[in-house]
Amino acid sequence: MALATVYLVAFACLTFCTYSITWLGEYGALALATLTYGLFAASALVTGNVAALVLVAAVWGWGASVLWTAGTAFALDLAEAGDYGRAAGTLYTGVYVGQALGVVLLGVLVGLLGPHGMAACAAGLTLLGSAVALCLPRGRHARARPTLLNPLAVLASPTTRTAALVLLLSSSGFGLLLGVFGQVAAALYGLAAVGWVTAGFYVARIPAGSGGGRLIDRLGRRPILCTAFLASASSLLLAAGLHQPALLVVCAAALGVQAAVVPVGLTTWVGDRARTEDRPHTYAAVALWSNMGTGLAILGGHALVSVLGGWRGSLTFFAVIFLACAGLAARLD
Repeated sequence: MALATVYLVAFACLTFCTYSITWLGEYGALALATLTYGLFAASALVTGNVAALVLVAAVWGWGASVLWTAGTAFALDLAEAGDYGRAAGTLYTGVYVGQALGVVLLGVLVGLLGPHGMAACAAGLTLLGSAVALCLPRGRHARARPTLLNPLAVLASPTTRTAALVLLLSSSGFGLLLGVFGQVAAALYGLAAVGWVTAGFYVARIPAGSGGGRLIDRLGRRPILCTAFLASASSLLLAAGLHQPALLVVCAAALGVQAAVVPVGLTTWVGDRARTEDRPHTYAAVALWSNMGTGLAILGGHALVSVLGGWRGSLTFFAVIFLACAGLAARLD
C-alpha cells in the first residue's frame, strides 16, 4: 500500500510540482526532495502504524515528483543537443544501480541487523544522497513561470499525448513485475524462485539504461523503443504459452530492458522538443502518467489475475498492451 501511495501521490503532485520548484529554487527543491526518501526509512524505525507510514509515503511521493522533474531538467541542461540519450541513460543507470544494490544490500542487512537495523542503514544512505545533492552546482537557466495545472496544458499537443500514453501503458510493466510476477513464480515454483525470476529485471535494467541511451542518440528513438516493446510482448506470449520457469526469467529481463529504455527515450524526446525554460513542466506532463501506470498495476495486479482467469491470461493481456505501445512509439517524432 505504501509503495503504491508513493507512485499515485507522485502522479498527483506532478501536476503542480513546478510551483514547488519555483518557490524553493531548483537547488533547494532537489536538496529537500532527497530528504523525503530518508524520511520514510526513518519513520519505519519509530512507528509500525500503517496509516502513519502511508502519510509519510505521500510526502515521499511529493519529493519524488520534484526530484525527477528538477533533476531530469538539470541533466538535460548539462548535455549538448544530440547527446541527450547519453545524459538520460547515465542518469537512469545511476538510479538502477542504486536500486539493485539496495535490494541486495538491504536484504543482507535484514539478516545481519534485523528490520530496524536495516531501516537505520537505509535512512543513513538516503541522507548521504541528500548531502551529495548539496554539492550540485546551482542551475543557470531561467524557467517558464508555472501556471495552474500547466503540465496538463502541455497535453494539448497530439504528440505529447502520444508520449504520455506510451509512458502510462509501458510503466505497467514495472507494476506487473511487482504485482504479478512474484505471485506467479511463488505459485508455480515456490518462494525460492521469486528472487531468481525478479532478479532478471534489475540486472537487465542496468546496462540497458546507458546502452539504450547511446543507441537512441545514434539510431533514433522510434526503432529502439519499438524493439524494446516487441521483445517484451514476445517474451510474455512465449511464457504464457509454454510452462517453463526460464521463460519467466527472460520475461523479467525483457521488462527490465523496456523499463530502462522507455524513460530514457522519452527524456530525450523532452530534450529535443521542449525549450530549456519549458523542460520541467514538459517532463512533468509526460512523467505523471508513468507513475499512474505503475501505481495502478501494483494495486490491480492481483485482481487482474483473477479477472483474466489466471496468470496466463494476465501475461497475454500485458503482451497486447506492449504491442499497442510499439505502435504508438512508431508515431513519435
